[in-house]
Parts: sequence; C-alpha cells; structure tokens
Amino acid sequence: MGNQALNCPSAATGDTQLNTYLTPRQIHLVQDTWDIIKDDLSKLGVIVFLRLFETEPDLKHLFPKIVQMNEQNKLEWDIDRDMLTKHAVSVMEGLGAAVESLDESEFLNSVLISIGQTHVKRHVKPQMLKRLWPSLNYGLKQVLQSKYNKEVNEAWKKVYFYIVAHMKRGMENPDLDMEYDHR
Repeated sequence: MGNQALNCPSAATGDTQLNTYLTPRQIHLVQDTWDIIKDDLSKLGVIVFLRLFETEPDLKHLFPKIVQMNEQNKLEWDIDRDMLTKHAVSVMEGLGAAVESLDESEFLNSVLISIGQTHVKRHVKPQMLKRLWPSLNYGLKQVLQSKYNKEVNEAWKKVYFYIVAHMKRGMENPDLDMEYDHR
C-alpha cells in the first residue's frame, strides 16, 4: 500500500504526464465512478472531512472557520455544518475538475500546482496532503459501496497521489508562475 506513494510522479523525475503513470483503464475507472459521485458532492465531501477530523484531530486547526476550538486549541467547541458542507463541496469540485481533466495532463498539472500554491497561504504543509487519502478512501467506499473494488481503489489511489505530487510542487514553489507545464 505504501509503495504506491513512492511511485508517484514528480517534477524531479520529469514524470509530469499522467498517461505515463495511469493506464487508460484506470482513468476510465476513476471517471466512471466519478460520474456516480458527482451529483451529490456534499455527501462524499462531508464524509471525508468528518473522517479526517476523527482520524487526524491535529489537523483541525487548519480549518478555523469550520472547527471552532477553545483558546488553547485543545477542546473542540463546535463544527459549523454549513461551513463544513461548503468547504467539502469546494474540495470535491476541485477533485472533480481534476478527474474530468485526466486526459489533459498539462492543464491539470498547472491547475494542481496553483491549488498547491493557495494551500501554502492556509499553512498546509506538503506532508499533510497524503494524510487525506485514508479519509477520501473511506468516503469513496461509503458512497460507491460494491462498485469500489480493489481495481477501482488502486486507480483512485494513483490519481490521488498524482494530485498530491503536483500540489506539493506548487507548495514548494509558491512563486512559480505557469500557465502550462511544457516539460
């Protein structure tokens, strides 16, 4: 399971084309299952973020508009469900844009780098990105149920770590200005 992350593409290796990392079948599986999910993004998004807060409580401080903490940042006072839903839908829309652009690597890469750059302003560190995968995986299982088999899981995992690799590139280069990656 951990080996997949080691094989994720990186700018250092010059592997910026998605088709060198994912098979056409894997792209098809992700896009087909996305078609099932996309009509209720709030359902998947809320499941993912509630799971993230449950399994990674130290990340709650990154969401001050959603999770209200006491002055010592130790006790959770409340979760703003409306803000949680808005943020969850926004993140799922971004994921959907990525899924729908899987056949356009250069465009997708530039968008992911830009998203990574915006996360720097929110104090998200590159190593935090991979911590969302277990929660996304959990949410996909909950929503897709029997359609989320081992092959679909592997395809989604590869897509997620591709996304993470390019967001990380943006986070590490916050001033990088690019329309498209022409490597």
